[in-house]
Amino acid sequence: MNLARAPRRERAAHSPKPQQAERRRFFWLALSSLVLSFIVTLALTAPLTLLRVPAQALPAGVSLVPIAGTFWHGQWQLGAPQIAPLQVTTQLQLSSLFMLKPTWQVKIQGAGVEASALVATTPQQIRLTALQAQLSAASPLLKLLTAWPLGGTVQLQGNAQLNRVPTGWALTAAAGTALWQNAQITTTAPLALGDIQAVARLDQAQLTLTLTPQASATAPLSGELVVTSGWPIITAPAIAGSLKPSAQASAALAEQLKLLGRPDATGAIAISGCLLYTSPS
Repeated sequence: MNLARAPRRERAAHSPKPQQAERRRFFWLALSSLVLSFIVTLALTAPLTLLRVPAQALPAGVSLVPIAGTFWHGQWQLGAPQIAPLQVTTQLQLSSLFMLKPTWQVKIQGAGVEASALVATTPQQIRLTALQAQLSAASPLLKLLTAWPLGGTVQLQGNAQLNRVPTGWALTAAAGTALWQNAQITTTAPLALGDIQAVARLDQAQLTLTLTPQASATAPLSGELVVTSGWPIITAPAIAGSLKPSAQASAALAEQLKLLGRPDATGAIAISGCLLYTSPS
């Protein structure tokens, strides 16, 4: 009889006990909770000064310096040549940590500038999405683009992507639109241009910018200009298209347009050539 009972006792000895399985489940649950608590604590309390923005991820001459706060919520100062520093706030989206792709809601404010975007980072890539901005055309930031005084307001939206390269970071893709409302530029005299839409796209090292005056009963211009260039820009970008002053165009604007070329039978002026460009190097 003892021989008949032995196999049952042996099977019982090798069967896992419910208490042991429960302890293992409790251990892994506790470990997971500890790791989660550590991540949350890091996000909430880690000093912002531990976070550095690579200089190669910013345009030449632009700096982004942490001022106060934590990874969770921080305050920065954005500097660029010849303009007053802009104030930047960042808010970490906690859910993005679980996807190992930290994402911040970024807001920028300063003289004539309001902007926001989502910035997601990985070791190899920086992505900007949901970019929205409103700028005064007279703001110091846009003065960096031209020495001619500008007027009106500019509304922007778009996205961009930077990839890590051997020399640092490079802008590899971007797309966006801008509406320049009540556009004005001053050359020899203030020139009212109406509303102008710009559509930009950077794809496969090719940059294309299309400028189109918006049609309305009071629009002083019609036509379209297309600017194309390789990326990064090394040589002068090419420009092609035509512009036509309307009956609402000022005499000063009509005279300035004639400097670009001779009007055809419809009054349109064909434009073809290269933009003036000086390489940063």
